[in-house]
Amino acid sequence: MNWLKKACLAAGLTICSIMYTLAQSEGDKKKDIAAYNKAFELALKADKTWKSGDYAAAEKQFRQSLATYPVLALVNQLPLYKMQIGDANGANAEWNAILKAINTYPSIMVNYPGLTIFKSIYKYEPVDKFHLEIYKVRASANALSGDMKQTLIDYFAMEKLGALDKDGYGAFGITAVQLGDFETARRCIDTLNKMFGEKRAFMDKQLSPVYVGANLALAEGNYEQAIALCDRMEKEDKGMNTTWRAAARMITAQAYAKSGNIEQARVFLDLAIKHVALSKTDPEVAYTAGLIDLAAKAYESAIAQFKAAFEYKPPGFTANPKYSWAKYRYLTGRAEAYMGLKEYDKARSDYELALLYNSDHLPAINGLAHLESKLIQETKLDKNPPEIIITEPAIKRGLKITAAGTTVMIKGIAKDPSGLKQVTINGNKVYAQNGGDFWGDVKLADGVNKFALVAEDVAGNKAELIFEIEKAVQVAGHEISPVVTQEGKNYCLLIAAQNYDDTSIPSLENPIADAIKLKLILKNSYNFVESNISTLFNPANTEIKKHLLELGSTLQPEDNLLIFYAGHGIWVEKEKKGYWLLTDSKYKDVNTWLPNKDVLDLIAKLPSRHTLLITDACFSGSVFKTRGIKDAPPAIREMENKITRVAITSGNDTEVPDESVFMKYLVKALSDNKDKYLTAQKMFINQILEAVMTETKTEPRYGTLELAGHVGGDFIFSKK
Repeated sequence: MNWLKKACLAAGLTICSIMYTLAQSEGDKKKDIAAYNKAFELALKADKTWKSGDYAAAEKQFRQSLATYPVLALVNQLPLYKMQIGDANGANAEWNAILKAINTYPSIMVNYPGLTIFKSIYKYEPVDKFHLEIYKVRASANALSGDMKQTLIDYFAMEKLGALDKDGYGAFGITAVQLGDFETARRCIDTLNKMFGEKRAFMDKQLSPVYVGANLALAEGNYEQAIALCDRMEKEDKGMNTTWRAAARMITAQAYAKSGNIEQARVFLDLAIKHVALSKTDPEVAYTAGLIDLAAKAYESAIAQFKAAFEYKPPGFTANPKYSWAKYRYLTGRAEAYMGLKEYDKARSDYELALLYNSDHLPAINGLAHLESKLIQETKLDKNPPEIIITEPAIKRGLKITAAGTTVMIKGIAKDPSGLKQVTINGNKVYAQNGGDFWGDVKLADGVNKFALVAEDVAGNKAELIFEIEKAVQVAGHEISPVVTQEGKNYCLLIAAQNYDDTSIPSLENPIADAIKLKLILKNSYNFVESNISTLFNPANTEIKKHLLELGSTLQPEDNLLIFYAGHGIWVEKEKKGYWLLTDSKYKDVNTWLPNKDVLDLIAKLPSRHTLLITDACFSGSVFKTRGIKDAPPAIREMENKITRVAITSGNDTEVPDESVFMKYLVKALSDNKDKYLTAQKMFINQILEAVMTETKTEPRYGTLELAGHVGGDFIFSKK
């Protein structure tokens, strides 16, 4: 009977063990429920804090909620909020932190509604359920923000989890085509064909592999194959809304345009536009029309079409999320049109900008290489001098100009295929850009003043233009009115670097909140409309360059631009150079920092009449070539006529605190201002300089950016 006693004893121990485990599991579950509910309350509190505008505090509360317990319904909340304010890099960093946090759990509790409103069901779910939810939301959010590379990464992750259905593989394939990953696109097509089976019923969704294939063929330059696949879509599309048919016609039009069949391209574009989902303002319609004009060598018209596609904003939106991924195609098309006009500097800018959007875009890579080769050839063969055109002031009576004041600004363009080397007026160099734009001030004596403007191209060819400026005589009782330039729009670019990938660079708390405060003041009290205010929060180095180059194609010569930067700055004494540190900067790698000189070079290329750079960063005074406050500003209307490049910085070559006193007084100055017109210099002298120096050891600076083409005048804040 010993064996029976032993068996009973073993059974008893097993039962006790099971009971103990169940009791322990029940105890763990109660702890998890309590943690879940607490995390939920913290997230609700964080939500209210975010909506109040205290982003730094809200972020801490959201992270505290996550640290307490991950809640499936809330894991995407903070990243999506960051996406809404334009902080895509910050949002992706939050998602990565969330993924890391949930990976520490074997399974995670989820709260399901019960049969009554008074009871909920708490159930443990696999961690992969959380993974999938994050991948889905992040892929969609990044597609809208234009970061298709992150979207592709998340599609790969969803595929690994076996979570992609037919629609998912269709979107996966199109994303792969857009990024030039043709191997993945082909695999998606094969997978879709297996999913649908050999026999194809007449259903819209079963045309998705054909649609992906047509896009792939177009991207690879197989135009006949693209047209054949589109023809198949036309014939098999039996859906009520004929969406596939409209898409097929657009692709067919693009394929015909790229293969040089202009007539057929126009036929299919006209057919595509007839669909209710498309209009002549749609960016893809404009892009296709641009391709047709390009094939017809109607370069000016092509440039206008590509520009319309690039700048398209849906009604009611301040940005263009739907088509932001496609901008590199629009830019490449426009670059090709500029090549046709031999405007190589503009072509280079567009090719370079296209590659900032998509570094692997082969047409842009090949186009840039062809451009450089063309330039070498043009320079060798160039025997013609630049063509000089004076755009300001207006020339009347032949080459004679009448002007008031002791100085006048001369602005113009010296067109030349090989590029402009320099421009002089009466032997004195004025500011000139390689693309041909030049400007500078000349002094006027009483009576008629004779000037000789000489433009020299890179090949050494010179052109001379002789003109006269007659200084108008002041008559008693009559005021001489200066020439007033066309009134322009106000644009603003707000840059805030707050969080850093490199943990050696300490994160900051306030830059984003400071930038948003400034945005609200400009939008509510001054003549800045929201659609012309751009935000770059936690940007990478290339994103700064991308947006400044993009502004170059948006701004008009009469427009005004305010650029604000808050974040880390650094000074290298040995090189005597200052840098901005962006979110992807590495503390020990100077090649990842953004030099102040690069910023000034980009600002110099902008066509805006007045540009003000405000920087709230350590060592920000290094942007100046010359420093110090000059004489009191002249009359507002005189300043309107000058090309202005000025800056206000929070410090000279010193460190500044994260809790910015400079920002406090900048916001106060703009908020308290009662004047219709407020110059940047007056604001700095009267309301920032002494106040900041009284509270801190830092010395803010105001000065001119000579290296960016400053001539005179000042940036003017105009109240509503």
